[in-house]
Amino acid sequence: MKDKVIKLVWEVPASISGIMLREFLRVEKQVSRKLLAEVKFRGGKLEINEAEASVNAILKPTDKVTITLPAEDVSGNIIPAFHPLVKLYEDEHVLVIDKPPHLPVLPMTDRLKPSVSGAILYDYIQNRWPATVHIVTRLDRDTSGVMLIAKHRYAHSLLFAAQHRGEVRRSYRAQVKGEFPWAAVSIHVPIARKPTSNVEREPFSKGQKAVSHVKCLKKADISELRISLETGRTHQIRVHMNWLGFPVAGDTLYGEVEKGFSRQALHAEEIIFPHPISGEQITVSAAPEFT
Repeated sequence: MKDKVIKLVWEVPASISGIMLREFLRVEKQVSRKLLAEVKFRGGKLEINEAEASVNAILKPTDKVTITLPAEDVSGNIIPAFHPLVKLYEDEHVLVIDKPPHLPVLPMTDRLKPSVSGAILYDYIQNRWPATVHIVTRLDRDTSGVMLIAKHRYAHSLLFAAQHRGEVRRSYRAQVKGEFPWAAVSIHVPIARKPTSNVEREPFSKGQKAVSHVKCLKKADISELRISLETGRTHQIRVHMNWLGFPVAGDTLYGEVEKGFSRQALHAEEIIFPHPISGEQITVSAAPEFT
């Protein structure tokens, strides 16, 4: 069985005429110089109306432009290994999964232990998909829920840019210790790495901007919250909730051991993002299970 081929296809709109293929790809489609070079020198292909073309070719309206992307190099740090993947959405450009708790996204010190990246790479190999793993929205080891993965480098570059423009929106469900007193609150507290730790973060006035918006869903000894992120700093929700005095239940790094919780009660509930190719707004969600 042959490997699948990743192709990108566009029709030149009527508003564009007389520009070179290079300009169309670089300006209109945000294809990087590096990717264009790899297409040229590493086995990819450029076509206009199904005929091979150079980047200097002149385009006219209704021309069909096709890029065949070369196969990607796979990181030697990722060992492909089977692990069940709950796929919530998938096409040739993006994959959205429901990540289980207790599973790291990237390989730990022992690269042979299961990871999300290893499971995705295994799935790609089984399906002859010629790409490596491109994580767009990363989750902590013990956080569950919706994760967005780009299925090739071009999709990853566009989604990365969309993230920086604030167009990838995520909301989480969390259970926290204590009776939460507010119906809704926004937290604007910068975060930085703790000087004495390679893992922990802490509130710091000169840290990176970090903004979380919190809505209380249930007020009790263990309150339930919905939290949307304006920024995506490492451990942002966990640091912000601990700073506010309501640590995430089961979070032993920023809180304490909580009876009845085998992990931090934090779940990525929903993601909304622009599809990197069609531009369509995609919404994907997964219900939490904290027990």
